[in-house]
Amino acid sequence: MTKEEILVKLKDIFKLVVHNGVEVDHLDASANITLDLGVNSVALIYLVLAIEKTFNVEMRDVTYSSFKTVGEVVDYIYERVK
Repeated sequence: MTKEEILVKLKDIFKLVVHNGVEVDHLDASANITLDLGVNSVALIYLVLAIEKTFNVEMRDVTYSSFKTVGEVVDYIYERVK
């Protein structure tokens, strides 16, 4: 799976988690998860669960401050689904 394919699937996940009017379709890797998307600690739990299910990866080592940008999430997933 390419990083671009991961980003497309992540956008679908963010659409389910982000409910504050942010236009998720135009996300890029530099988008800040908390500042640009408004993801808080509760939303992060749902995000992690959805990522685990969608990409079949375990994210037990993830904390609220683990990722700053969408690109960091893409890289994390990419390293585990190669």
